[in-house]
Amino acid sequence: MKLTGKVALITNVSEFMGPAITEEFCREGASVALHDRNEAAAAPFAAIAARLGREAQVLTGDLTRPAEADRVVDAVVARFGRLDILVNNSSNPPTGSPTEQVTDAQWRAMMSRLLDEPFYCLRAALRVMRPAKRGKIINMSSAAAFPGLANYAAYSAARAGVNGLTKAVGREVARDGIQVNAIAQNYVENPTYFPPALTSDPQKLARMVKNIPAGRLARSEESARLAVYLASEDADFFVGQVIPFSGGWVTP
Repeated sequence: MKLTGKVALITNVSEFMGPAITEEFCREGASVALHDRNEAAAAPFAAIAARLGREAQVLTGDLTRPAEADRVVDAVVARFGRLDILVNNSSNPPTGSPTEQVTDAQWRAMMSRLLDEPFYCLRAALRVMRPAKRGKIINMSSAAAFPGLANYAAYSAARAGVNGLTKAVGREVARDGIQVNAIAQNYVENPTYFPPALTSDPQKLARMVKNIPAGRLARSEESARLAVYLASEDADFFVGQVIPFSGGWVTP
């Protein structure tokens, strides 16, 4: 197993790639700290960890607040004595509109969830990882940041921001034994962006598949297994990489 003895913090565990990553990390031997905005949302995933024989900690808090991000990371270290892996699993489904119609509140909400939150968590994790001279940080992002999506300026900008953060911090901390990378995905089954209600509709699915050279959507576990690889010692030479995972929709 690739993650035996490792402690991973997964944020927003009930959303986006949290469910699949939790299961795959537990299958690979990791102990998991599972964050969500409320305990009830995280509880089913703690049960998955228990079923797979892994230790789990449930944490709550609003990670768009710097002090909350610090508190959550401190709680992980207090429980396990270490933090080896951070998965920044931030999501916020966009609403399309012409750029001049984007309100200040809409802009701020997108930046808060998709850029501020992962930065605060990354910063808090580095305060633990740098003295330890080891660590893995995986930012779950979007391939939409590569081309930019017309009428989705705030979403595209926020995802591009976290991709840039990945590159900059990855280069900064590589000599400290820490690897920071991102998975920039699209057309991957997950409960936030491509839920069963969408993917089970034959007409909607056919329209989506037309855009994907691979000819299908990815299963959530496929992206989660990439996260396992990046979290493992097999990926120690990956530094500041933003890896497109979109079945050929983008090939930067």
